[in-house]
Amino acid sequence: MMPALLVLLHGDDPRMDLLYFWAAVLLALTPVVIFGGIGIWLARKIWKERKETSAERGVRNAELP
Repeated sequence: MMPALLVLLHGDDPRMDLLYFWAAVLLALTPVVIFGGIGIWLARKIWKERKETSAERGVRNAELP
């Protein structure tokens, strides 16, 4: 009963459909952007740490007889 009343009150509005579409796109992309950004940040941090660690090992190995 309620959906039928809503259809009668609001009708078929293409602007509202477009608004709902962009709201859904924004809702879907927000977590992807947030978690993707965190993942990229962590990956860069790990790569930087590994690079520094391997550089330290190279220096230590060069000092050994």
